[in-house]
Parts: sequence; C-alpha cells; structure tokens
Amino acid sequence: MELTGKCKEDFDKWLSPSGKEVVKTSRAVLSFFRRSPDSMQYSVYVDFFDSVVILISTSGLVLSKTFLYDISIENNVEFYKDNYKTRLEARSAAIKKANEIYNSK
Repeated sequence: MELTGKCKEDFDKWLSPSGKEVVKTSRAVLSFFRRSPDSMQYSVYVDFFDSVVILISTSGLVLSKTFLYDISIENNVEFYKDNYKTRLEARSAAIKKANEIYNSK
C-alpha cells in the first residue's frame, strides 16, 4: 500500500511537521510511518485523502463473504466490487485507486 507520483509528494508534505528541526523530524515521522503496520498506515492515508476531498470507505458483505470499497469525490460516488477475500485487500485496492485518482487531477 504505497503512494506514487504527485500524491506521494503531497502526502509526505502533509504528514511532515512544520517548525524548528523540520528536516530531521520529518525524516523520523516518515520513517516511523513506513515501518507501521498496514492498518495504521491505512487510517493515516484515509485522513490525507479526506483532506483533499477523496473519501474512502470499505465494507464487507456478510452473506457472500466478500469486501468492497467506494470512493466519493465531492458529490460523485464510485463503487468498486471485485470480490476481495479480506478487508486488507479491499483497503489496499482503495488506496491504490485513490492514488490514481489524485495523480490524474
């Protein structure tokens, strides 16, 4: 679950603190983030995408035991269902798609 291009650059700026010792602190924050478990990274990615009005949610369908995600950009909602077997797969796919959407702006 990794961002690319302009999305990665803007995310790194968004995540980095400002003020004194910025460069040293920024490296430490980014390093900690990249070593964090996927579930922790996911929630930070969701906060970042919320800040740029790309809203992500994942859900599970109990009867079919599949997971899906949807992405809302302002008033438009797109649903993606690809029979993900785990919530982690659906979350990773959602971040990948949000990254593509951000980079295409």
